[in-house]
Amino acid sequence: MTDNKTASEQLAEAIAQMEKSAALVEQLKEQTRAEDLETVKRLVATHGFTQTDLRSVLKTKSTRSTTPRKSTRRKTK
Repeated sequence: MTDNKTASEQLAEAIAQMEKSAALVEQLKEQTRAEDLETVKRLVATHGFTQTDLRSVLKTKSTRSTTPRKSTRRKTK
């Protein structure tokens, strides 16, 4: 089985395979995310976890300070 494809054809095939694989990966990520979310909900309901219990593992919204940052650049006289 000799492969008489040009480099351009091989590149096009590789790109197509990569796009197909990337789409499959995204689909599986969405599917496992939904499954994992159901698992978490079940565990929270079973054990009665509260937000305080999960604080160390949950991301929190950071509040942005309204004071401007001071520049490290020296002022000229």
